Amino acid sequence: MEQPSQKLTMYEPVVYQVCVQGELTESWCDYFSAQSITVERSGGGNVVTTLVSEPMDQGTLVGLINALNTFGIPVISLGVVSQVN
Repeated sequence: MEQPSQKLTMYEPVVYQVCVQGELTESWCDYFSAQSITVERSGGGNVVTTLVSEPMDQGTLVGLINALNTFGIPVISLGVVSQVN
């Protein structure tokens, strides 16, 4: 994952990568404002879905995390993919 090239602010749009436990299908892209959704299965049977967001500020990111929480989808990790300049 790329490190931010400049200082982040609460209001600048950023592309985030959010990894969650379980499987989400491509049909969730619009609902979660995701550019892409990928699913990986480990040999032990664990399933992790990675959502790459559209550019969003941190307020919108909090809304995304709250929506995941509402659906009972555990967040595993969150990172910055790229900043939008």
